Amino acid sequence: MRKAHVVTTTSRRLLRAAETRATEPASVESIRHSLIALRRLFQRRELVQLWESAFGERSQLDYTDLRLLDAVRVAQASDSAQGATVGELARLLGVDPSRASRQVAQAVAKGLLRRQAAQGDARKVVLQITPRGASLQNKGSALTRSRIALAIDGWKPTEQAQLAKLLSRFVERMLPAAQEPADEHSAD
Repeated sequence: MRKAHVVTTTSRRLLRAAETRATEPASVESIRHSLIALRRLFQRRELVQLWESAFGERSQLDYTDLRLLDAVRVAQASDSAQGATVGELARLLGVDPSRASRQVAQAVAKGLLRRQAAQGDARKVVLQITPRGASLQNKGSALTRSRIALAIDGWKPTEQAQLAKLLSRFVERMLPAAQEPADEHSAD
């Protein structure tokens, strides 16, 4: 209930802020277009072909697998007591729990994840990345780093550092609900 209240509070603030702005600066629209282009990039057939050439074979990889593995890693690294549960993955991925459950089932069937009972509470199931999943994640991370390096090749080191700093700051500001404490007046 608390998480939902924080998201609702943040959503209301965002809507009020959007209503008070008559026009957005050109830079905001430019950023929006760039984000749309990035999202589309990760959905393109060319990205799958890039993966296949990097792996040297026809890949059955779905970008969804990498997003799921990354979410498991984030959940395991967080201070959250829940760890990598289906519910926590649903929250991190921004999908409903039934969809997250189906994605987890597919990843388990592919040998990328395994389910195990949580220590201290055998009723709770947590997810672990298998060696096969870790290998896939490492290859994906290396390919992504290589692609980023190619995209910024020829940039001055100061420009690269500036992009990294500003992009990190941008991402932190885009996810305020994840950083805000629950409102003390919320109903539990």
